[in-house]
Amino acid sequence: MRSFFYFWSAVGVLLTGLYWLMYRRGFTFLNHAFVLCFFLCLPLLFCAVNVWGPSLAIEPRLLRPFAFLGGYWLAFFHYSVYAGILYILLRLAGLLAGNGAAWQHAYTLYAKGAFVVVMAILVYGAWNAVHPVVREVEHDTGKNLPQPVKIVLVTDIHLGSLFGRQYAVELTELINRQNADVVLFGGDQVDNSLTYLLREKSYEPLQNIINKYGVYGILGNHDHFDGRIQTELELFHSVGFHMLVDEAVDLPCHIHLVGLEDYRSEPRNPYLERLAGQDPGKANLLLEHQPRRFWEAEKAGYDLYMAGHTHGGQQAPLNFVTKRMYLLDYGSKKFGNMMGITSCGYGLWGSPVRIGSTPEIVVITLK
Repeated sequence: MRSFFYFWSAVGVLLTGLYWLMYRRGFTFLNHAFVLCFFLCLPLLFCAVNVWGPSLAIEPRLLRPFAFLGGYWLAFFHYSVYAGILYILLRLAGLLAGNGAAWQHAYTLYAKGAFVVVMAILVYGAWNAVHPVVREVEHDTGKNLPQPVKIVLVTDIHLGSLFGRQYAVELTELINRQNADVVLFGGDQVDNSLTYLLREKSYEPLQNIINKYGVYGILGNHDHFDGRIQTELELFHSVGFHMLVDEAVDLPCHIHLVGLEDYRSEPRNPYLERLAGQDPGKANLLLEHQPRRFWEAEKAGYDLYMAGHTHGGQQAPLNFVTKRMYLLDYGSKKFGNMMGITSCGYGLWGSPVRIGSTPEIVVITLK
């Protein structure tokens, strides 16, 4: 994972000079050398927080402002790249047309407009990222359940450098307002390092989740990055989570629940079929982090397949990438007799900015 941060920070430093040259054409205050130095320091800050932050003896709450600043840079960089590509095309068109006074004026207007638009996207995306919604889904399993079962699905909370204890408090309050029978966590409880959770104990507020039949969780790809899986399992077990790693459990509400290990760790997982419930009177549910096995789950007889991982692209137009990668990168869809649900997640990775998706929990009513 460190190589990822090294690479993109290096790319960020190299491209910073290019979009600085573009933006300074529109606004004179950007011409100062200290502005360029500030821009150049941001990708280095992003790298430092993510690579060396966990090893520093600094309280997470003190490090968090720097994590946010580096994260905002990542979103600013992302959209500045698109603006820069269009600027280069505009300059090429102007070059072919002779670069007259009208074209010079057009370059300046574009630079001003691009900077304002990117900053507006950043501000909106930052606000959107911390205003979650509740998405509701109903599904008739055809299993004659004695009464409807309300499930709250929460995926990708990514506790770490960006979001910590207060974030978990707010999430717990939101879950408790739903009066859930069962609460499911769909992986990526941890962002990149377990150290932040151990120092801040950001997992502790989750012990206050109110439910009837239990809180269950699985592992995601980010949960494996730190390499301390057993420690993570023990932490969440201590706050009342039943962590399912290729395991199944039968709930009193006539539900057979299966939780699988992350696809990256077990791309060919025999437990999908092996653990499928055989009782025709129980709803057969499968919880997996990455939404990759809808048809396999339908064939195995599951009534409901739940996943997360994609973040809905997190920042458009990356949602077009996730749409090409997964059969269902976000939303709800029937696959034969099975309902498939992919959540865009409650938390974030890398950048506290969401464009084109809104953080959510999913309330599923089974009948």
